Amino acid sequence: MRRVRRVAALLAVLVLGTAGCQAGEAAGDDDPLPDPVVDTEVTSDVDYVALGDSFSAGPFIGTMRTDPTGCARSHDNYPAFLADWLDVASYTDVTCSAATTADLTGTMTMFDGNTTGPQLDAVTRGTDLVTLGMGGNDFGIYDALIGCQEGPAAACPVDRLRADTAKVADNVQQAVRRIGRRAPDATVYVVGYPDILPTEGTCGAVGVDAATLGPVAEVAGLLNDALARGARRGGAQYVDMEAVSEGHDVCAKGRAWVNGPRFRAGVAAPFHPKINGMRAVATEVYRAVTGEEPEVTEYAEPDPDVVVLNEPEG
Repeated sequence: MRRVRRVAALLAVLVLGTAGCQAGEAAGDDDPLPDPVVDTEVTSDVDYVALGDSFSAGPFIGTMRTDPTGCARSHDNYPAFLADWLDVASYTDVTCSAATTADLTGTMTMFDGNTTGPQLDAVTRGTDLVTLGMGGNDFGIYDALIGCQEGPAAACPVDRLRADTAKVADNVQQAVRRIGRRAPDATVYVVGYPDILPTEGTCGAVGVDAATLGPVAEVAGLLNDALARGARRGGAQYVDMEAVSEGHDVCAKGRAWVNGPRFRAGVAAPFHPKINGMRAVATEVYRAVTGEEPEVTEYAEPDPDVVVLNEPEG
C-alpha cells in the first residue's frame, strides 16, 4: 500500500488538473474521439517503465521505434498513450515482441536475430510506476493456441495448456517481487490480455468452427486468471482487460480492437491489438492509476524530452 500511496500522491496534481474534463471512452477506428479539452501544462513527477511482450509492444501499429528495431515496438502502443496522458517525468519502454517472463532477467534474441538486454535493467530505485504485460509466451502457450485454431479440436493439448497457464502465476509473482526489490517505491500494474477471439460462436475472420475455438477461449481465460493470481500474490494490482474487451474481439468488425489473421503493415500483426485496442488498454490502466477518466487522444504523443531511448541492440 505504501507504493500505491506514493504514486497517488505524485499524480494528485495531474488528477486535479484534469478534473472536470469531459470523460471519454477508448475510441475505435471508426468511433469519434471526445471533444478536445484545454491542455494543462501540468507534468507529474512519475518515472514510468513499461515491461511486456507483443501485446504491450504493438508490432506494426503505425511507426515502429528503432531502439531496437527487432522488438517491433510501436510509437502508439498503450505504454506510449499512458505516458502521454499521465504527463510523466520519464518514460522507458522496453516491451519486446515474443518476450517471456524469462526475458525480464536474461538476454533476448529478437526476431531479426539481434539481442537485447534484460527488461528489468530499465527498473531502478527511482522508478515510480511499472506496467507488466506478459506471460502468454511462457511455455509456448500462444504458439500452442495458434495450433489449436488450426483444428481439429481433439488435437488441442488442453490438459497440458491448463497446467502451463497455472504455472504462469508463479512466474508473474516472481517478476513482480523482482520489480519490487529493484524499485521498492514503485507501484506495479500487471495488465491482462484482451479478448482476441469470440468466447461464443465464430466468424469468417477466424476461419474455424465454434467447437474448435472452445478450448482456445478456455485457455485464454485461464491465462488471465493466472496473471491476476500472480499479481495479487506478488503485491501488484491487476488490470482486467478481458471483461472490458467483450464484444471487441476479431469478429466484431468495426468495433474490433484486434486485427484479424492477415498481416497489415501500419495496422497490426495478425491477432494483435490495433491502435484502438491500445487506446482501450491505456484507458483502463489510467483509470486504475488515477481513478479518473483520461483525455483520450488519437495518437500517443509523450513529450520527446521525457522519452528514454534504449541502448542499441547487440
